Amino acid sequence: MFKLSKKTKLEELAKSQGLSSTKQLADATNIPQGTLGRYNANLRKNGPKSIYQATIENIVKLAEFAHQTPGELLDWLLNVERDNGLVVDRENQTIQGVPIENHLVFEELLDALLANGNMGYIPTPEDINKILVEWSDIPKATLNKIRKNYIDSVKYELAKSQIKPDRK
Repeated sequence: MFKLSKKTKLEELAKSQGLSSTKQLADATNIPQGTLGRYNANLRKNGPKSIYQATIENIVKLAEFAHQTPGELLDWLLNVERDNGLVVDRENQTIQGVPIENHLVFEELLDALLANGNMGYIPTPEDINKILVEWSDIPKATLNKIRKNYIDSVKYELAKSQIKPDRK
């Protein structure tokens, strides 16, 4: 019995643009078919991080073809989500590449950083680690209470926004 192979990100990119093969993708981007074939084989064998072996010129060509910036294309290829400049991986619970074991701490920290991110603050991995050390002393019950109060305040503000003013 044969094993079905999962499509690589390059194959997904080709399909999303209405192409049926990486050969057509090579033609559309002016990237040699052998080069795309190597990228594809590396993606299949070593996963998304192997895209770093691609040249900048080829990343730019692929991004232009996909109507994205090179950074957006790399984020998509690497399954990275950015929130206001933060690199967030919700599946592995990392912020700026720093793993956070406690889900509650991850959610609280992400909420706080997103709020501050709106004001232009983007923390470094060192900042995240420093915060985690400071937060390590906070009991879980306190974190749960903080989270509940935050959610209650959001519900209150939402409900308040739905109230129509009295007309006299």
